[in-house]
Amino acid sequence: MELMKSLYYSLITTAFGDVGIAWRHKDDTPFVVRIVLPRENEKTDNVVRQSFPGLMKRSHHSVEQLCVKIQKFLEGQEINFSAEMLDMSVCGEFQRTVLYQSMLIPRGKISVYGHLAKRVGRQNSARAVGMALAKNPFPLIIPCHRIIRADGDLCGFGGGLKMKKALLSMEGVKFDSRGRVLQKFFW
Repeated sequence: MELMKSLYYSLITTAFGDVGIAWRHKDDTPFVVRIVLPRENEKTDNVVRQSFPGLMKRSHHSVEQLCVKIQKFLEGQEINFSAEMLDMSVCGEFQRTVLYQSMLIPRGKISVYGHLAKRVGRQNSARAVGMALAKNPFPLIIPCHRIIRADGDLCGFGGGLKMKKALLSMEGVKFDSRGRVLQKFFW
């Protein structure tokens, strides 16, 4: 398969653990195909290699710049990501729509699945939105950590709920005594 011949990866060391970026070249421009968040009891390097057998560790100036942005973001700095380097062809049409809408949620705010479903024109499709976000190949750049349940509870995130809460906290989101996001942070 042609994609596999030009597939590479980079690792970013962060306070949360290693983050992996799988990327490919197209016309000498790198495009990210997946970001792998750290997982408990699994080395990110192994997860990336299992997901994409045969890929090679490699560097590229544009990928290095993205790695620095991700690292700074995970240190709590305000970083504005763009979808420019993302290979959105790895997503279906509905998922792309959901992911692009997710990028509109401002730092320090959250949205809920039902609200996002309305924004993409599928009012009764909160569950479908949740599935699209669960398969987000570009976490952090596409801030799926900013989507929660309608009752304010955090739910599902590739990096785990501890990381999700830490990311939201770094962005200024506050929680009540039960760990639910306070209403004033809803977008």
